[in-house]
Amino acid sequence: MNQNLNILEEKTEKALAGETISRKDEIRQIIEALLFSTGEPIALDKIREIVNTTYPLRSAEIQKIIQALGNEYQEQKRGFEIEEIAGGYMLRTVDAVSSFVRQLHQDRRGEKLSRAATETLAIVAYKQPITRAEVEAIRGVDSSGVLSSLLERGLVERVGKLDAPGRPSQYGITKRFLKHFGLKSVQDLVS
Repeated sequence: MNQNLNILEEKTEKALAGETISRKDEIRQIIEALLFSTGEPIALDKIREIVNTTYPLRSAEIQKIIQALGNEYQEQKRGFEIEEIAGGYMLRTVDAVSSFVRQLHQDRRGEKLSRAATETLAIVAYKQPITRAEVEAIRGVDSSGVLSSLLERGLVERVGKLDAPGRPSQYGITKRFLKHFGLKSVQDLVS
């Protein structure tokens, strides 16, 4: 029994000795953990700000690490990938296994948008900033309920007030909209 305990202690000591990781590996771990911990895109500047609390790096260096991680995931045929989206980076499920993940999250509200919501979103996306009255003029029907629902889902937001009588709110799309539709920026919308 004593001999087994000594062997275990030796193995533990060896494991601890080999546990020191390089600075580069630690930075990779930090970035990977940041991407893993959120379902939202993280701006490069935010990643840099957090990493720089311990390791001062330029944005270009962080971008290279993100690209290296992405390449590693592809080479290892992982179930996720790093995608640049909505002005930031995020981990996302690869298409090959996305149907399995969808099954897990079937009960989540908001996956499907109604035809009215889709139509209203398209109008806001292409005409932003736009008021409710302008949306209704284009659609030809009351859109207050649909706009409220889109606000609740975080796909549109109030971006200002029109300098006109009554100062109506103006609406625009959000980063969540870009993420939902897999767009990097508003410029990716087809004209």
